[in-house]
Amino acid sequence: MQLYHIILNNLRRRKLKMLFILFGMVIGIATMVSVYSVVDSMKSEMTRKVSEYGVNVVITPNSDGLTFSYGGITLPEVMYDIEQLTMDDVNQLTQLQSKNMIRIVSPKLIGNGNLATGERVNIVGANIKEEFTVKPWLKIADDKSQQFKKKPVNNKEMDYEKLDLLRQDLEVLNLSDNQIIVGSAQAVTSKIVKGDILNISGRNYEVKFILSESGAMEDKQIFMNLASAQNLLSKPGEISMIDMSVDYLKGSEESLLSEIKEGLPNSQVLSQRQESMRQDDLLNRLVRFGVSLSIIVLLVGMLVISLTMSSAVRERTREIGIFRALGFRKSHIVKIIIYEGLIISVIGGVIGYLIGMLLANYAAPIFFDSDVQVTWNIFLFFISILISVVIGILSSLYPALKAAKLDPAEALRFI
Repeated sequence: MQLYHIILNNLRRRKLKMLFILFGMVIGIATMVSVYSVVDSMKSEMTRKVSEYGVNVVITPNSDGLTFSYGGITLPEVMYDIEQLTMDDVNQLTQLQSKNMIRIVSPKLIGNGNLATGERVNIVGANIKEEFTVKPWLKIADDKSQQFKKKPVNNKEMDYEKLDLLRQDLEVLNLSDNQIIVGSAQAVTSKIVKGDILNISGRNYEVKFILSESGAMEDKQIFMNLASAQNLLSKPGEISMIDMSVDYLKGSEESLLSEIKEGLPNSQVLSQRQESMRQDDLLNRLVRFGVSLSIIVLLVGMLVISLTMSSAVRERTREIGIFRALGFRKSHIVKIIIYEGLIISVIGGVIGYLIGMLLANYAAPIFFDSDVQVTWNIFLFFISILISVVIGILSSLYPALKAAKLDPAEALRFI
């Protein structure tokens, strides 16, 4: 009989005890994998946003709001005293002392319109070339039928991994006042193709382009020139928000934001960079918490495995005595115990990784209120196996040495 026969037969005979050891290993590895995967995915997404997201500063109108509670029920916030941004505010940005930091200013007006079918659509009026510059993921579909090849990604963050960093050729983005660009999702919903004539709120517009699908909110919007949107929505000179692309290497971020707030007192200024830094600080705290939790769980798991293996060795005193009497060496006894631990550890590492990844995919959208994509990481898989193997060896080492030290004569008394 070979050693592996003895090992496999023992695992089959002591299923309940082995399953208990396996459960402890799975819990520890699954905790480590799920925490690491969620936090790593969030940090990766933030890194992509900082490096690829063209908009650094967003300026919106000032507004106040009240939240009411009646009978224990919280009602939606009621907005009042809403300020309005105008083109004069855009011009004011060119008078800032730190204006050399500003690369692109993209004002836009956002509103709703109705198609001839009665369908309500989201209208975005903007300087199209500037809008495509600050949002590099916006692309014109090459094939006019492309928008019907697959359904759009609804309620998803854009897939940054597939983002083509080569920006759209801006020279083709010349729209007349009666031309529009339709998002891919809106094109699918309304069965719109390039060249169609759309009636929006009583005015006819030619569909000059269809956007390529990006998974971003722009997939559900219709773009037109800013002046056209102002006329359509009856808001001459007004804008809803201002997106800015800023070069922070040319000056102080704090100085620029302070100047904007001083120059536009009726506005709210949001720095994407500062927001990302706040989120990064939160994620770093989560990393420390996750690492601490994983270490505690793994140590407890290792202790449980070690105690269970020691208990199994005491139960197998007679068996070990027979092996020694038959000529098995101490090294053989050590190998039997350690190999049993290794087999359970590897199985526990694989199952723990799979469960951890499934938990991460389920937990990420809940904890972070967004559709974070948790990718299956082969490197993390091998790390999980390595950690489980190390825990298995360390947990089995003491019981194995204890078993090897058993006196064959003493052990045979149990026969």
